[in-house]
Amino acid sequence: MTDAIHDQSKKNSWRMFDRIADTYDIVNRLLSFGLDVRWRKKVNELLPQKDNIRLLDLATGTADQVLLLCNINENISDAIGMDLSEGMLEIGKDKVKKSNLTKIIQLQKGDAVNIPADEGGFDAITISFGIRNVPDVPKSMREMHRVLSVGGKALILEFSLPKNPVIRWGHLFYLRYILPLVGGLVSGDFQAYRYLNTSIEAFPYGEEFCTMLRDAGFTTVTSHPVSFGIATIYEAIKE
Repeated sequence: MTDAIHDQSKKNSWRMFDRIADTYDIVNRLLSFGLDVRWRKKVNELLPQKDNIRLLDLATGTADQVLLLCNINENISDAIGMDLSEGMLEIGKDKVKKSNLTKIIQLQKGDAVNIPADEGGFDAITISFGIRNVPDVPKSMREMHRVLSVGGKALILEFSLPKNPVIRWGHLFYLRYILPLVGGLVSGDFQAYRYLNTSIEAFPYGEEFCTMLRDAGFTTVTSHPVSFGIATIYEAIKE
């Protein structure tokens, strides 16, 4: 895929997520063998250790991450989940209602590149498996820095590639051949899961991604690889 085509796909990725919204959660559990739930719980361990956390979850999708955090972390006083896909948000709103968390969680349409929020309004920002779909990643990072309070954290969970050559080979085989086939069969949208594969392989990870966060204004940045580096949680603090 050329850079131009890839960039255009990222700009229109919300339309793709509208198409696959109905099957998104089940495909996630299936393709990750349930590991994504473990990774999302690890994000909770890295949240600021304080009372009355104001949380923003970007690219919230069907609200998996924000729901999990609010269910297990009593220190979160209020949370906003933002996404451009209205189809994903509608499913997320139903899940929030069923979880009896409507007083804590608010879902709304919002762009991670131009976050509709005041400066310093949040203690923590999470974005899980969404940053690689953002058309302007450096600007999104600067926006995260802007809306965080001093001492606040951005926690970014994203796929990465393992360093071990054997595990890396197996993971790439899975991404290129198994994932698009299974995802396409279950969702009925083969194009969406071919995009998923190419977006993962094309996206920066590890120290390269940490450098981008530092360039956006974060001074303390740490990467936490999970499951042999299949995914990584990036912890960035605004000082």
